[in-house]
Amino acid sequence: MNMLRKYWPDLGMLVAAVTAIGIVMNLRSMSELSMILWLSFIAILVHQFEEYRWPGYFGGLFNIVIFKSEQPTRYPLNPQSAMVINLVIAYVFYLLPVFFPTFIWLALAPIFMGFFQFIWHGLFANIKAKTWYNPGLFAVLVFHFPIGGWYLYYITEHKLAGTTDWIIGLVYFVIAVYLLIIKGNMWLKDIHSPFHFSDKQLGPYHNK
Repeated sequence: MNMLRKYWPDLGMLVAAVTAIGIVMNLRSMSELSMILWLSFIAILVHQFEEYRWPGYFGGLFNIVIFKSEQPTRYPLNPQSAMVINLVIAYVFYLLPVFFPTFIWLALAPIFMGFFQFIWHGLFANIKAKTWYNPGLFAVLVFHFPIGGWYLYYITEHKLAGTTDWIIGLVYFVIAVYLLIIKGNMWLKDIHSPFHFSDKQLGPYHNK
């Protein structure tokens, strides 16, 4: 568990690289819809690597800038809670649509989450930190936005999404954000957690 806790973002990038190779090798036989969904999965893995490995100081942004924590190395976010929440988001929330591409609402929710990340990283967090960048924003602009836009264009152009899909997808997205991000962080917070972020993971906010 200690190895996974320490290296899960790196494992994610390895999975992303293998997935990208698989897409290239199966380019001719893979449907466009499947390709988009696999790319969306890669997007969240890149996003998580950016947040927790390079530059990797999302923990500091979250604990110091957003929550003004007096125990920023471990509260409210800590390496254990970050790992659990992000693994569920990537390997359940984002990966399920890959295997069930005909359930359009199932994919709409993570696509919506990708767009929502701009509100969090691009606006809210930057305003709070008084910066133009924070870990995660690059993946939002370079991966989530274009891939999400491609997906919405594809399902609209091919008339794959009905009103029910849009409604369920939106509701599923809201529930996922509430359970995985808002409540997830609250359930797993522990001011006495033995797991703590390094100075590097606290980033430029460490001495503020």
